[in-house]
Amino acid sequence: MSSIDLVILGILMEGPQSAYDIQKDVEYHHFPRWTRISVPSIYKKVLLLKEKGYLDSTLVKGERFADKAVYSITPAGREHFSQLMDHYASQPVPLQFDFNVVITNLNKLPPEEAHPLIRRLQESLQNGLRTTAQYADKYAQIPLVGRSIFDQQARLYKALLQWLEDFEAQFTEEG
Repeated sequence: MSSIDLVILGILMEGPQSAYDIQKDVEYHHFPRWTRISVPSIYKKVLLLKEKGYLDSTLVKGERFADKAVYSITPAGREHFSQLMDHYASQPVPLQFDFNVVITNLNKLPPEEAHPLIRRLQESLQNGLRTTAQYADKYAQIPLVGRSIFDQQARLYKALLQWLEDFEAQFTEEG
């Protein structure tokens, strides 16, 4: 099971699209910001989902370019989509932050090297918060489910900034 499958099937629940259009939809919705998905994985997964019977394809005459395959979801694909939704809604939510490897190694550095790294992490989180706010403003007219992701991301950045501030105080105290 793959969250990429869920993304692709979800997009196709809205209507048929080519693999290229799916990729553009993924970029437009900024899925790579909150899930691991890449353009090559989209094309590969579309073909795999078709092979498994979750998608049908129709060859459509291209306007200026070669013919292209347009994919639509099958009844089996709709069932698989529902199963994936249930699966991911039932799983423990993984909270993995790559910066934790920096945090766990800070005590191996002298304080004059460790503290600037904490400040860099703070700057990175603040930049993420600003970027999220810009996206939220730019896409304020999108449906609630999309807007709620921006809100979730902003709240996570704020919570992590508060956590990092508390951690820095403790790190300084013990250092």
